[in-house]
Formats: sequence, C-alpha cells, structure tokens
Amino acid sequence: MKGLKRFVSLSLATAMIALAAGCNTPPPPSSTPPSSSDPAASTPSGDAKKYSVGTGAMGGVIYIMGSGWATVMNDKLAGQYELTAEQTAGQSANVSMIESGEVELGVGGTATLYDAYSGTGSWTNGAKFGKARALFTVAIPNMTPFTLEGSGIQTLQDLNGKRVSLGPKGASIDSTFRAIFDKLGITPAVIHNDTWSAAVTALSDGTTDAIITQQAAPWPSLTELEATKEVSFIQMTDAELAAIQELFPFYTPSVIPKGTYKGNADQDIQTLCEWTMMLASADLSQEDVYNFMIATFDARDDLLLVHPSMSTITLENAAKVPVTWHPGAVQYYTEKGINLLEPTAAFIPPQG
Repeated sequence: MKGLKRFVSLSLATAMIALAAGCNTPPPPSSTPPSSSDPAASTPSGDAKKYSVGTGAMGGVIYIMGSGWATVMNDKLAGQYELTAEQTAGQSANVSMIESGEVELGVGGTATLYDAYSGTGSWTNGAKFGKARALFTVAIPNMTPFTLEGSGIQTLQDLNGKRVSLGPKGASIDSTFRAIFDKLGITPAVIHNDTWSAAVTALSDGTTDAIITQQAAPWPSLTELEATKEVSFIQMTDAELAAIQELFPFYTPSVIPKGTYKGNADQDIQTLCEWTMMLASADLSQEDVYNFMIATFDARDDLLLVHPSMSTITLENAAKVPVTWHPGAVQYYTEKGINLLEPTAAFIPPQG
C-alpha cells in the first residue's frame, strides 16, 4: 500500500528530526505492510468525500494511531473518501471538534464520552456534547504516573507542592486527574499543559517533577526516556484506585506487566485503564461509517503495522463496551453476529 509506506517513511523522517532537536516523539514501526487490494471505487478521485480525523498531540500514541488509520483508509477506499488527519490537543478536543463540525471523526475514549455526555469535564464548561458515537476499539490505555529516580516522589500524595505535567490541554487525563487531585486532597505547585514530547523533555531537564499520562503500553516516549534516564513509577494505593473508580466509574482495574519498562523490570504496576475508540459524528451517514467499518476490519493487518495497540480492534472487544454505537457500526457488528451491550446511563448521549 503506497499510502501507508509513505506514512511510515514520513513518520520516521519526522522522528529523526525530532530526536535531533531533543524531542521525544515516538517513531512508528519501520516495516512496510504487505500489498492488499482496494475495494472498487464507485466515484472518481475528484469526487471523493472529504472528511477530517482528530488525532492527538505529537509524541502520543493517539497521534500515531489516528494518522495511520486515516492513511490506511485513504488506501483502502481510494476514490471514495479522502481523510485528512488533524493534529489536535487530544481526545477531549476531538469530541469538542466533532460537536462543532470541525472534524467528522476522531479518537476518543470512555472517559471523554462520559465527560461530554454529562457535561462534567472541565473542558465542557458545563455544556453537554452529544454528537460523538463509537465505531471500534483501538487501544486500552493505562494510567501511568512516573518520575525520575531520586526525585523523592513515591506516591500520589508526594505530588503535593510539586510540578506535574498532564499533557496537552484537552487530553482526557488532564481533566480527569485535576478532579482526582481534588478528590484526594492533592495540590501540586503547578500543573503543566504541553505536548507529551515537551512534557518528557521537561522531566528529563528537571523543569517538571512528574508526568501522569494515559497510554497504551509500552509508550515509545517513555521507552526513549529510559534510554538516558532512570525512571521510577509512582504506585497508587488500593484506596486511591478505589477512590478514582468511585469518582470515574468508566475506569477498570488494569496491570502494566513487569518487564514492560526498565523501571518495572521486577514488579507489576497496579493501575486503571479505559477504552479508547474511533468515534464519528452522529451527522455522518450510516453508509459512510459502514464503509469505514468494512475497510478497517479488512485492513487490520496493515493497522497492526501502524501501532501494535491496534490489535485491540476486534469484534469481541466491541461486545465488551457499553457505549452508544453509530448506526453504521451497529449494522456491521450485527452482520457479523456480534451482540452489543446496551449503553449504560453514563454513555447515553443527551437529547436535543
């Protein structure tokens, strides 16, 4: 697939430039996918429908996955659709842009949908956003708090009076962890909002004390950091994990297995995770979404070359997530014999 090969080549070039500039942008896989036949295009390329895909900040897995998916779709559906990947502040920003019509598709998660539908996320300013609908799962990101060895930070309570990076404004972890800090009575000296690449650089340079991110493991930027620095993971207590789940019921228990990073070579990290999904606007037609569903599952092997976390794209995983699905996705899963869960109250979009 020429488009995916170009995506890999350009991404590698970008990564090399970023590394030369001291940036910790994670490079995607270096291999190129096998050739595969594209579905027959029903319209000339000049008449292809043009849509935008909200991704994430440079340095994050969401950016790689969203951009790679758009590239694969452009190859699989050449002549029918032309998708443009937009670099954004993250999942919350993507849902907001779906609501406003700035993008038609975007990567988001259960945390972001909960914030959007309820209007409780700080980024919503109390407004309820109801246009985003789920298509398929793309990753299971783990909550990952970490610092550098020797910082003296071992627990979340140690973050009192410290400088903490929560990624870009609009990242789901930013809004959720601000609420978590309030719940646990933790008051950092300052909360930094910047790209994940900049956050990792700041930790390495000593201008921030800790990072709390939510990434599918292993996170390339963290792996890169461990090549030059000794990383220490901040362990969350059972009581803290329970308090977070009480505050945000979309989180489920998870483990970062020992050996995933140098910093947890000998022990598992008990944490929480959420589901990350590709979302689409309710305004996008059932036919268009259905076409994207077919192309996505047909191109699953190619998507695994974009990022290994995309192995999460399975029919079985769709049956585990109690969210509101786009009608085009429902049509596809029904044809495949998948019984989707009814959405829980937290994941029913507001009316009007």
